[in-house]
Amino acid sequence: MSEESKSQKKKVLFVCLGNICRSTMAEIVLRGLVHSRGTLDNFVIDSAGTSSYHIGDTPDPRTVQSCNQNMGRAISEESLKHFKSIALHRARQFTDEDFSKFDYIFAMDESNLSDIKKVLKHSTTKDNHIATVKRLGEYHTHKKINVEDPYYGDMSNFNICFNHVHDCLINFLEEIESLKIN
Repeated sequence: MSEESKSQKKKVLFVCLGNICRSTMAEIVLRGLVHSRGTLDNFVIDSAGTSSYHIGDTPDPRTVQSCNQNMGRAISEESLKHFKSIALHRARQFTDEDFSKFDYIFAMDESNLSDIKKVLKHSTTKDNHIATVKRLGEYHTHKKINVEDPYYGDMSNFNICFNHVHDCLINFLEEIESLKIN
């Protein structure tokens, strides 16, 4: 793949607190959506956490379970098969370099957005930043701006999170598709 075609890819980063629930779920859901549309190769998709609590950990088992339960219904059976075939993400911490690596950085809630802005404020590489930074919930059909953290809840909270993220990402994809047309 040429450097030019790599630069054409949409690069998307999802950020939550620990990078084991919401941001990894968003990463999985976006991969599923673009896989089902046949455009996975047009994207670089990753996730990170603002804290160092879970660096190196795989997603919370309830995140994986919710994706397993919901992807086939909400996206496609092929996307579910794809999800089951790839290695699970390992949590990492958000860094200053992410501002220059990604086109979009989506915070899951106001606290995550605030933490991202603190990193930006102290950035030593501001001239290289290309990312649009916003809350993923800005794409929610009913403007549920914050994607609630399901960590201290039960499976129903993870399924609510899945549906919230799914709704936002459908609308995000529609927006970037409409930008190509215009």
